[in-house]
Amino acid sequence: MTRPRLSTTRELYGIIGKIPDSGKLQSEWNKFFEKEGIDAFMDKYPTTVETLPERLSEMFHFDRRAYIVGDKLQEAIIPLLDQIDELAIEKGRVNLVLNIGGVLTGRNLKVIAPCSF
Repeated sequence: MTRPRLSTTRELYGIIGKIPDSGKLQSEWNKFFEKEGIDAFMDKYPTTVETLPERLSEMFHFDRRAYIVGDKLQEAIIPLLDQIDELAIEKGRVNLVLNIGGVLTGRNLKVIAPCSF
């Protein structure tokens, strides 16, 4: 179990699994949020294939808005999602999960940068 959020207005985002330069990616997102005046935070959540259901459940319990998905989890996460986009279906991989009104939606984006989705 990870830390619960302290502010009910803060938007939470996460990186799950292993991503090269995840610290740099996290820093870029948090700098973007600060620059844009968005009350949001990107954090890293250690995740394995076995803990994927728990991480996805936390999207509901802690109102996490999105997860960037590490390479080794991108196939295993698909059956746990409510919807996936056409490119994710075609590639058989999801590198971004969005919590859109309680519907977990998987996407496969070429670039995952702040405000790219």
